[in-house]
Amino acid sequence: MKYNFDKTLDHRTNHSYRWAQPEGRDDIIGMGTADMDFECAPCIREAAQQICDENTFNYRAKPDHYYDSLAGWYNRMYGLEISRDWLTNIPATLGAIRFLIGHFAKAGDKVIMQTPHFSPLQRAVEAAGCELILNPMKLTDGRYEIDFADFEQKIKTHHPSMFILVNPQNPVGRVFTREELIRMVDICYENDVLILSDEVHCLITYDDNKHIPLLAISDRAREIGIQVMAMSKGFNTMSLPHAIIMIANPALQKSWTNYILPFDFYYASNSYAISAFTTITDGQADDWLAEAAEYLKENLDLFCREMMERNLPIRPLRPEAGYLLWLDCRDSGLDQKHLAKAFRDHAGIDLTDGLDFGDEGKGFVRMNFAVTRETLMNVIDRLEAMFA
Repeated sequence: MKYNFDKTLDHRTNHSYRWAQPEGRDDIIGMGTADMDFECAPCIREAAQQICDENTFNYRAKPDHYYDSLAGWYNRMYGLEISRDWLTNIPATLGAIRFLIGHFAKAGDKVIMQTPHFSPLQRAVEAAGCELILNPMKLTDGRYEIDFADFEQKIKTHHPSMFILVNPQNPVGRVFTREELIRMVDICYENDVLILSDEVHCLITYDDNKHIPLLAISDRAREIGIQVMAMSKGFNTMSLPHAIIMIANPALQKSWTNYILPFDFYYASNSYAISAFTTITDGQADDWLAEAAEYLKENLDLFCREMMERNLPIRPLRPEAGYLLWLDCRDSGLDQKHLAKAFRDHAGIDLTDGLDFGDEGKGFVRMNFAVTRETLMNVIDRLEAMFA
């Protein structure tokens, strides 16, 4: 490989959320929050360094090249032609989603979403004064599927104003197919439901799975769809937050632009984030992303193989995208109400408890495998010792 993904910092000392150590311990391996332990692509450092060297952090407009580069990237990656008019940005994806819910749904409205679900999205819905309606996915032969009968029935019964689609899905890592997306779009279109598509985990996919942006699906999708994405998950730029909101419908565009105008998200852009983002969409980090995906797939294959060969009572459900692994621990003999605590106390591994993703997460934990091979082998050995 051109890039060294076995090299990492000691993230226990750089205020990493994932590697934060509980009081009295310094040996906990952080496998929770969704970021990577790897160094970023060198071109990102170089882009940031140019801004740093200027030592002038004035108000800056996004250059034309920013928009042209993003349009070219979407066309190259997904065959989606986008217009500059579609684009706005918010500093963070969760902030963008919270603003979008607050604008396009009224207090008291219903909002529907699949579960198990990323709990901050539920908090965003509830903070907007809305009621969350859950559409539990069905686990069939190790793969989660949309329960379309339940989805349509709940939409017809509760009349939600918005559907939050998470694609690829967090925590289970599903990449929804074109057929699934068309069906969701058609149901929502026919029942006057806006779709807010959170696509932040789209950049790394495995095998034959390919992400399809919502706005690439159909005219109907572009009529009712709002798309949110960021480069952060794929390129490890979480500290350079820059969420892109894409709205193709002119009426929705105008309404949204007028709503966010007082917040100055256009006027007060982060020059570091803009420079890094444009470097990525120019394609300068494409080879880094390809190698990162290859390394992550090797991590995934290794972990799944070792769980089977060591006969551990943990069943990994292979993700189709991202670097979050949903682990079925229902046959582990552990207390399913306190799974994360058990792994932390007995193996020194900090995981995200499945119950953080709703009732459907009981008996599961989520593990971030974007770590070095050495760290991953340490985790595997600790799990074996835990169940010895």
